[in-house]
Amino acid sequence: MAGRTRSAAGSEETTSMTRNILHTGRAGRVLCAGACLVPLMLAGCSSVGERKLQSPEDVMAQQRGPIQRGEYRLMVGDKLHVKFPYHHARDQELPVRPDGMISLDVTGEILAEGMTPLELAEVIKQRSARYLKNPEVVVIVTGIGDRRVYVGGEVNRPGFVTVQEGMTPLQAVMAVGGFKDTAQKKDVLYIARGSNGDYNASRVDLEDVVMNGTPEVVRLSGNDIVFVPATRIANAGIFVKQYIRDILPVESRAGATAPIPIP
Repeated sequence: MAGRTRSAAGSEETTSMTRNILHTGRAGRVLCAGACLVPLMLAGCSSVGERKLQSPEDVMAQQRGPIQRGEYRLMVGDKLHVKFPYHHARDQELPVRPDGMISLDVTGEILAEGMTPLELAEVIKQRSARYLKNPEVVVIVTGIGDRRVYVGGEVNRPGFVTVQEGMTPLQAVMAVGGFKDTAQKKDVLYIARGSNGDYNASRVDLEDVVMNGTPEVVRLSGNDIVFVPATRIANAGIFVKQYIRDILPVESRAGATAPIPIP
């Protein structure tokens, strides 16, 4: 009986503490407090439907791929001078197109985006060997294309933002006028194109950054997307498919085309 009495008192005390916590802060913080108190709710907040999302660090790592320090990877909009030292008539100056491709007379189309200049030169050398005798190839980057991210959803001026070194999702949102009152800052999607061509999505909690000053781990790169929803997105996989693959004018290329329609 004494054990049951202590248990009941403890239960009433826990209920009182929970009620006090839930009555402080705004609605987003109420959900967070509830999730912290109940492990099952905490597990639910870290997953999307039945699929657990990757961490922002993992998404950034997949986007960059196995890139060594000091290497430069070609991106959409870069201007190239492809030189054939022993076949100057084949020299060409051309940009990396919005689909990531280049087209040379002696090779046809090549997916240049994501390669280093040396890697691209080797591919061109191998493919041009069918038409040229002992070709040598040099790829020179003569112009750097704009590095842009798209910020959409519940922000004041959805659109493209030129990436500055070390830019974070919150800085990108501020560059388009900040959040609307209807923004779900706790559930912002960070979407990046991986080195295999697929898009990867992760949640970033910008409410925690704004309210508590928590440092951001994400650093944006060209073609990333930051989407601020009005309500929690139930399934990020379906969202990425609908928002990226079914809406973008050029599939799997954000930041290199006309403004993206807002669903």
